[in-house]
Amino acid sequence: MKDGFTNEKCGHETKIGEDAITGTDHAGKVYLQNDWGAELYSATIRHRRSNDPNKQEEMTFNNVPAGAKVGPMPITYTTGAGSPFDYWWIKFVLSNGTVYSCKGNFYCYISSSDDGNVLLRIDGSDKDMYVSFSSSSGCYVSLDTVPGSSPDNQV
Repeated sequence: MKDGFTNEKCGHETKIGEDAITGTDHAGKVYLQNDWGAELYSATIRHRRSNDPNKQEEMTFNNVPAGAKVGPMPITYTTGAGSPFDYWWIKFVLSNGTVYSCKGNFYCYISSSDDGNVLLRIDGSDKDMYVSFSSSSGCYVSLDTVPGSSPDNQV
């Protein structure tokens, strides 16, 4: 386990669930840090509450240099009893055409102790995406090559 992060899902133990939403909505900002070691031709990030496409923010950034931090992408998140989980997703394309993505049901939620600023960091050395918050613990998820996108598979 990586210090301060939990794998594949949120490590918070106090989330009540997603039924009978009675929480409070807040405005937040998401930034993307490219620590992949190469320029990203494009990167699309998405945030959803309850993994509901009707409660979604999505943004694409083009030509993101290695080491660069881009954003913000404005989001709405909910805290309080019964508030929904925050689901995160990324898909990015390298200059050679290889596409990486994470699973679509990865969640890690923003707590009421956080300030709403979220950092998504992609790390090329371990091929993970890290989600970090101002106060609560973060999470990480594996990034995998999208089938058929590797230059080795192209004719």
